[in-house]
Amino acid sequence: MTKLLENKVAIITGASSGIGETAAIALAKAGASVVLGARRQDKGEAVAQRIRDQGGKAVFLKTDVTDSAQAQALVDLAVSEFGGLDIAFNNAGTDGQSGPITDIDSNAYDTIFDTNVRGVWNALRAQIPALKARGGGSIINTSSVLGTRGVAGMSTYAASKFAVEGLTKSVALEVAKDNIRINAVAPGPIITPLLENATGGNTDGFNAIIPQGRPGTTDEVAPSVVFLASDQASYITGHSLTVGGGATAGFVTG
Repeated sequence: MTKLLENKVAIITGASSGIGETAAIALAKAGASVVLGARRQDKGEAVAQRIRDQGGKAVFLKTDVTDSAQAQALVDLAVSEFGGLDIAFNNAGTDGQSGPITDIDSNAYDTIFDTNVRGVWNALRAQIPALKARGGGSIINTSSVLGTRGVAGMSTYAASKFAVEGLTKSVALEVAKDNIRINAVAPGPIITPLLENATGGNTDGFNAIIPQGRPGTTDEVAPSVVFLASDQASYITGHSLTVGGGATAGFVTG
């Protein structure tokens, strides 16, 4: 039986944990050869080994996407190791410092925007020529429900994700006729090391504000990434797919 992404080559950034790790495993299970990038080499190598142990094809390269040369090196590895690039999941990100805007210093701003926005910008510039060389492909950027609505105390993070939404839609228009699709996946609160660190390990506070009454899991995000990467989404581009338990639908009453 042919797998959904058989003979495809995919890059995943932020692949050492959380959504990136789960999506990398899901893409490999769907048949893609995967190139993993992350800053934490030991954890990234472990994810690649796990995929290989399950019969998949995976390599890891220590990558900081805020450096354009490192973003390019990840693409070059996909080409040299597996012959080209068909899919990219630009997932590396950070929530950074939270609090009122008057309490956020410029270094915190730089950290959030360098990772969440410049990282995607660098990745797109490196990936698009490789996708054109293959005759097209699919790029998925990680946005957030906070890329569509404001939340007090998270203004800098939200602004960075609004920027990701703008990059996704604008660049999708630039490359649509090149058979390249660019979409975003916009998770709500998802139980990841990042969320657990931000909440001190107690995520119950989301139960009352998410319509479905709980945070999501990485296993609930990864299928959307696989779908957007596949030909099943062949007529979808410039779209942001929310995976947020109803977080953007409206207010819960009663």
